[in-house]
Amino acid sequence: METLLKDIRFAIRGFKKRPAFTAVAVITLALGIGANTAVFSIVNAVMLRRLPYKNPDRLVSLWANVPQQGRWRVTPANFLDWKKQNTVFEDMSAFGASTLTFTGNGEPEQLLGARVSNGYFTVVGVEPERGRFFFPEEYEEGKGQVIVLGHALWQRRFAGDPQIINRTIRLNDVPYTVVGIMPPGIYPAWPTTTGRITFEESQQQFWTPMSMSGWMAALRSAHILGAIGRLKRNTTLDQAQAEMNTIASRLEQQYPVNKGEGIIVRPFKEEVVGDVRPALLTLLAAVGLVLFVACANIAGLLLAQYSGRSKEIAIRAALGAGRGRLVRQFVLEGLLLSLLGTMAGLGLAKFATEAVIKLNPTEVPGFSDARIDLRVLAFTIVLAVLTCLLFTLLPAWNAAKPDLQTTLDQGGRSSGSGVGRQRFRQLLVVFQVATAVMLVVGSGLLVKSFWHLRHVDPGFNPEHVLSLDITLPSSKYNNNQKVSTFYTKLLDRISALPGVVSAAVAYDHPLQVNWVDSFSIAGRPPIGGAGLSANFNPVTWNYFRTVGIDIVAGRQFTVEDDENHPGVVIVNEAFVRHYFPDESALGQHLNLGPPARIWKNERLTSFEIVGIARDVKSRGLNKEAEPTYYVPAIQSPLADMMMLIRTTVDPVSIVPALRNAVSSIDPNQPIANVNTLDKIVSNSIAQQRLNMVLMTVFGALALMLAAVGIYGLLSYAVTQRTQEIGIRMALGAEISDVLKLILKQGMRLTLIGEVIGFVSAFALARILRNLLFGVTPTDTVTFVAVACVLSAIAFLACYLPARRATKVDPLVALRYE
Repeated sequence: METLLKDIRFAIRGFKKRPAFTAVAVITLALGIGANTAVFSIVNAVMLRRLPYKNPDRLVSLWANVPQQGRWRVTPANFLDWKKQNTVFEDMSAFGASTLTFTGNGEPEQLLGARVSNGYFTVVGVEPERGRFFFPEEYEEGKGQVIVLGHALWQRRFAGDPQIINRTIRLNDVPYTVVGIMPPGIYPAWPTTTGRITFEESQQQFWTPMSMSGWMAALRSAHILGAIGRLKRNTTLDQAQAEMNTIASRLEQQYPVNKGEGIIVRPFKEEVVGDVRPALLTLLAAVGLVLFVACANIAGLLLAQYSGRSKEIAIRAALGAGRGRLVRQFVLEGLLLSLLGTMAGLGLAKFATEAVIKLNPTEVPGFSDARIDLRVLAFTIVLAVLTCLLFTLLPAWNAAKPDLQTTLDQGGRSSGSGVGRQRFRQLLVVFQVATAVMLVVGSGLLVKSFWHLRHVDPGFNPEHVLSLDITLPSSKYNNNQKVSTFYTKLLDRISALPGVVSAAVAYDHPLQVNWVDSFSIAGRPPIGGAGLSANFNPVTWNYFRTVGIDIVAGRQFTVEDDENHPGVVIVNEAFVRHYFPDESALGQHLNLGPPARIWKNERLTSFEIVGIARDVKSRGLNKEAEPTYYVPAIQSPLADMMMLIRTTVDPVSIVPALRNAVSSIDPNQPIANVNTLDKIVSNSIAQQRLNMVLMTVFGALALMLAAVGIYGLLSYAVTQRTQEIGIRMALGAEISDVLKLILKQGMRLTLIGEVIGFVSAFALARILRNLLFGVTPTDTVTFVAVACVLSAIAFLACYLPARRATKVDPLVALRYE
């Protein structure tokens, strides 16, 4: 212990003697370790943190695999057959989205939650924090006026009152009994039309029972539910998939509407992580390379430092210090540097993690909870130790075996560096340049990809458009006339507000798809006994003007297209390309059977195509437009709709007036999800923006460290070759000759590193293929631009020490040391 303390004091004295080296080393380590810790904290929160369910590895999600749509939501009738016929699941449950209006205890508020079928809480494996879950009889039709509150809602609206259990609250103007409180960290889930389960942490609200009897049990063509199952013990995912394939084939033979429909079984963890896994793994690999560059940089600095300490090392060896003793001293110094770098890196990581969370508004659970917990701290400590070994062990091993006779015979002069050490430092520089090339190429590709994505025409004009949700409670608005009257009055009042250009009501805004439904074309037989399907959006007559979608043929809806006139429909260009490639779509008729039942308007089943709208990137700016059809919402009104308002002023500034307009019609009616279409468009590419920013930061760090490495190597070389340079100049060498000598050495290493880096980048860029849009992994412009930028920076890093070399005075150099 005494020896260790002496070594520590000796190392600290050495750091004080070399403050510049110590500062550079600590800053370099802080950047490398801090960046790795920040990214790992997000990977840990999203991918590694255990789901808050019992035996989560046995949880799976189930989807329908539908021709034309791929992974899609489940129909109630099919789900009931899956549940009845399978032998691989302990139990299975269905769920869907639910919206309820809460009145009382403050301002009315629209709450989002989930309707769940019998067995849901047993399947997911959770227990209530307070109270209970639902009794079996409460899942029966008409008996489910009970609710389980999310923990955040309980805290926010009821101040965590423990007496809330068995109390009655009013939702949609109907009394619901609170029977339980969910533990924190458990969120309602909703199935999307894109075959994903979404979680809204900031919107976590409630669970209510869903009956699977009566009319629900007969629905075999309406894909409206999500499904989750718990595998039996010792049952594999492949076994479950095989049995569900058998069930799908059986149902396909029994029901023509199931023609071609399969079943997909996925680990539930995949739903939680979603599409962010490849991006996170790519970023983790990239930030790991940054750390390797940092280690190479410090290894080069240590080699230079050990060469400068060759006299000290030789004396210690001559006095009996063995190689192991010297290596231990050097490794201890490295550990102290790592400790200092880790402490600074943790502070940097905390700041970086918070910045990344703000940069990426995402629905992925856990992302916003990323923090430096015990697992991240353990990762950082292990990383610091490995980093220390990586950058100190080899330089220390080389430095700990000095040539005693040569060093001590030089009478106090620095021994310089051997050929082996010099080549090792050169290899480190080549590695740094090659790694920097790979990261800068990757960041360049993502920057160009994001630029293309940002300039994609979405098919509509999002500027100065506000969106908000309104859900009218069925207990109060229980017929078409009441719903129509509410929205008609609201549109009139909003349109009259100062600064409002136009207003419309729709089921979805242009960048949202919550309804995909089936139809048939009049005069054509169904395909395989089943109907066709496309994105579906009921809208009011002024919708296309309000959101800026052009009508390219035919006409828009008008106020005359109401419930007293024949059904009409507008389709988009993708719909025409897909279903009417060789004939005119205008004048054709679509039969919309299932929507008519949902709308409670049995009179309207046939709809004439009267217009063709421009394509809209409804699934995302990086996706192709999909077939979509629009119908007049006034012909069969829906209670759950979205208001869209185009303004000449800042859209957010009219929100108070909008609330007043709604309250003037119904004081208990809230609005929800107030947002601008500009922000919605921006949020839709948040993940791509995050990838680009982080990869650019990592590339810039690697480039900076590589430049420092080149500069450090050549500066040391100039110092070591001071006498040689002086002799050359004394013998008549020009300044340009000395400049070329040093530049040639640095640029030769840069060129080798670039060649290796570009070959590696060419291969590794293919990994980014799924993260790119509008640019190939081998984009020539990006590669050439990176080569030019890196060469320019490397030239500057070479020029500075080369210029210093030309200032050497031959007389001073000949007397050097």
